[in-house]
Amino acid sequence: SKEISALAVGVTTMEIFKEIPKDVFDVQAFTHHSLACGVLARILAAGGNIRNTEQMFVSGLLHDIGRMVVFKYYPQQAAMMLAGASDGQACLFDAERSVMGFRHTDIAADLFEKWKFPVAMGQNVVFHHRPAAAQDPAKAAVIHLSDIVAHALGEGKSGEWCIPALDTVAWDKLRLPPKTLATAIPQAIHHLGFLTTVFLGGD
Repeated sequence: SKEISALAVGVTTMEIFKEIPKDVFDVQAFTHHSLACGVLARILAAGGNIRNTEQMFVSGLLHDIGRMVVFKYYPQQAAMMLAGASDGQACLFDAERSVMGFRHTDIAADLFEKWKFPVAMGQNVVFHHRPAAAQDPAKAAVIHLSDIVAHALGEGKSGEWCIPALDTVAWDKLRLPPKTLATAIPQAIHHLGFLTTVFLGGD
């Protein structure tokens, strides 16, 4: 099925980056954050009556794929940006722009085009910091919100030291009942326990 193949692609994609040296970046913590975002996206999408929740899971899983490319292929720039965190500089999202001249979402746009990923999935990922600009703002808003919640819960690490600001326009578009969020979080944490065991061997 389409859902299974999307999942397989997501998992395989994450595998490519396993060899990033530990001193550059903790890939396990990153994978944990990515999984948290994927699980939350799937549950929130269901709560918001958005169909194709597996696509939402894979979008969440791969939302920071551009950042993995930076850590793998631009380790010096990555180290420079991550060092900025301790200096209390702007968020990593903004540091990317000033250090490299582009952001991790720009890299994602190129990758998804090269890999011929579904356009809808690419949109969810490329616009997860500014969902209102996406073709389908509600779907991008789900990834946006999942990323924020995963950061706020401290589930894994993306390299970003700021909790991304909530796009209130996107939040209003989602029209999620507040109780959805209240039930989604414990549900997500429950699923996450299982998934991290599968992906990370339970450490």
